Amino acid sequence: MLGLLSSSQAATGTIQDVQHVVILMQENRSFDHYLGSLHAVRGFSDPDVLVFPNGTNDFCQPQFVNYSVLPFEMSAQCLSDVEHGWSDSHQAWDNGRWDQWIPVKGPACMAFYSRTELPFYYALADAYTVCDAYYSSVLGPTYPNRLYLWTGTIDPNTIGGGPATDNSVPAGGYTWTTYAEQLQAAGVSWRVYQSYSDYYNLNPLRWFASFQKAAPGNPLYDQGMALVADVVAAFQSDVTNGTLPSVSWIIPPWSCSEHPPYSPANGEVLTKSLLDALASNPAVFSSTVFIITYDEAGGFFDHVPPPIPPPGTPNEFVYGQPIGLGVRVPTIIVSPWTRGGYVCSQVFDHTSVLRFLETWTGVSATNISSWRRQLCGDLTSAFNFQNPDTSYPPLPVVTPVSCPGSVTATPPSIQTLPTQEPGPNLVLPLPYQPGAVAQGDCASNQIDVILTNGGPASVHFAVYANSYRSDGPWQYDVPGGSSIAAAFNVQTNSGGFYDLSCYGPSGFQWRFAGSLNTNCNLVQANFNLDLNDGGITVNLQNLSSSTVTFNLTNSYQPGGPYTYSVPARSSVTGIFLPITNQAGLYDLTATTGSYPAFRRRFSGQINTTLPLLRATSANGNLILSFPAWATNFFTLESTTDLTSGSWNPVNTSAMATSNRMVLSVPFDSPPSFFRLRR
Repeated sequence: MLGLLSSSQAATGTIQDVQHVVILMQENRSFDHYLGSLHAVRGFSDPDVLVFPNGTNDFCQPQFVNYSVLPFEMSAQCLSDVEHGWSDSHQAWDNGRWDQWIPVKGPACMAFYSRTELPFYYALADAYTVCDAYYSSVLGPTYPNRLYLWTGTIDPNTIGGGPATDNSVPAGGYTWTTYAEQLQAAGVSWRVYQSYSDYYNLNPLRWFASFQKAAPGNPLYDQGMALVADVVAAFQSDVTNGTLPSVSWIIPPWSCSEHPPYSPANGEVLTKSLLDALASNPAVFSSTVFIITYDEAGGFFDHVPPPIPPPGTPNEFVYGQPIGLGVRVPTIIVSPWTRGGYVCSQVFDHTSVLRFLETWTGVSATNISSWRRQLCGDLTSAFNFQNPDTSYPPLPVVTPVSCPGSVTATPPSIQTLPTQEPGPNLVLPLPYQPGAVAQGDCASNQIDVILTNGGPASVHFAVYANSYRSDGPWQYDVPGGSSIAAAFNVQTNSGGFYDLSCYGPSGFQWRFAGSLNTNCNLVQANFNLDLNDGGITVNLQNLSSSTVTFNLTNSYQPGGPYTYSVPARSSVTGIFLPITNQAGLYDLTATTGSYPAFRRRFSGQINTTLPLLRATSANGNLILSFPAWATNFFTLESTTDLTSGSWNPVNTSAMATSNRMVLSVPFDSPPSFFRLRR
């Protein structure tokens, strides 16, 4: 076991500076339901939303023929519950098609809140780090998901009383080992805080035989079963007296759990009270990680289908159905190392919290499956341990809302797709570099899609058929630095058409369409990222006997479409298209009139450790900023025509402001483009 840093030791700039981890798991809210309108996250303005075969996207959930229900905002705090069990969750998933939410759960599942209804949580997100690719662990209800947070499994192989797929507990309790027991054996302090008033059975340790048999005086009872009069008061006492354990799990009072019909406001009050308690002791606050997450989505809609294991993946299927991942849930990490309003889009689930504890304490969470270890991160990518900020921001006071009854959410008669609020895009670097190449196998009448991953962390891909076939989607996992080939048969007797989209993390969506009958490998468009300067290169190939004109559109660049005439049996390479927006997003589409069925779309977000160049305007000038550390490795350059040899250094002096370099340049006509080049 790694030794935890004592309060008297100097900071190391690593995870070992953490002395306490506090975990608050609330109830039954999806990411879109709470944070879909927050700026910078993958929310209602997502440009890479799942597209249905009929051309609509999954924000338009079908209810009847030619009638869909869109997400709609609700002001009522006390909403009626929505179906959220194992069976209905798998039905809504629909083998990955993600199109049965309304038939299974009803229109109420599309309700959402915004900053107006959730002022505290939005302010907390503004101040700290949001994880917008954090999924619940199970396509199912509360108990299985809580078991994943406390133990890393639901026992799919029926070794210790599982599989746990509903909110019941076997007589005599479960018998596999919990993480609390592993901490206890390793000598790491821990505690569960739960009150005997306003009680509900949300502590999974109570579902295990070892805890049920424990008597007062046994650490399993004293730290895992004993109840308190008031959760906040007990937590405050330990913070004040310097007795807060290394790991704390908070079980909310039932009326503060946010489980419908109970109000989000009550949960905000609880969360603020716990954070205020931490902040009352600066020494404790400056060394604590506070994680707020939700066990499951509660049946509320989220537009990002979760990664699902390929068929046959060990320890990830029950009754022939995948366990998860489940629906995205809101997750905010409060700590000195996550300050600043950032967004982390690495894939996480509840086992990621155990992985963080594992990384920090050295105590292995032995129940986590190999697939989840490969797919889900350990939360550390959300942290900047070298630059802590221990200030406690002003946060709005929230008034609790009592819910004697509930309201069934009903969509308005006139529906419009919601959008996200404006705000800075402070996205954190990700360990992914997904890619894909499609090549026709003309002799075998199939399309071969090579899924690639140039980053260090495993990438999950889901391939969907947009047209010409009704099966799928197909799930693939590509470890870092490797690739997987997937072959798809094409029906040549119906024109040989194909149309496939590859979806991956952080909005990755690459589309390949064409016809094997008319343009099998005669034309091609390939996409590459230049890791030295964050630029994009598209290689346009023409193997036909005539000149082909390609049309290229860029959703994040003014002007266009851009035309490129490629002579017969040749190619055009080195076409430089820079990152033109502050979030590293790209969206390029290549078509040609010579072969109307041919289409290549490359859309997503560049995930590298390159410094992000940000731009705003003020007083007729363009204000550029970038991290101060980048001045030692990068040169700021500009151009007006985007050709590879036309970039020149920007000679305007930059000023150091906090940890960023800022400079002002006048707007030019024609417009200038800027980049940081290594």
